[in-house]
Amino acid sequence: MKDILMVVDDSSVITSFVEKIFKDEYEVLKAKNGVEAIQIIRNNFNKNFVGMFLDLNMPNFNGFQVLDTFKANNLFKKIPVFILTGDDTKDSINKVFSYPIVDVLNKPFNENDIKDCLAKISARN
Repeated sequence: MKDILMVVDDSSVITSFVEKIFKDEYEVLKAKNGVEAIQIIRNNFNKNFVGMFLDLNMPNFNGFQVLDTFKANNLFKKIPVFILTGDDTKDSINKVFSYPIVDVLNKPFNENDIKDCLAKISARN
């Protein structure tokens, strides 16, 4: 059974891009908002998550709400989180780093950028 890599973004272009890069290595689970993301985590809780790429600006349940859920349920140790965002304002970046995330990847990004993120997770373990 493959380890899980999750990508949460309301852009199917982004989720498909990440899936294409890692589909041979990981089971890539995609969610288009935070509600779907939390449900996927609940449904796969006993599996090994290598990481999650999380967009901040999504409908219904945004990235900050997902981060709050992670904090309240102590999920950061189980699932390392990378933020994918087009919002690089100082306030947003400072707020995001108040959570124990691994790093922030600003949009647009390329394949090497996203692979470098997972290398950071491996380096931490």
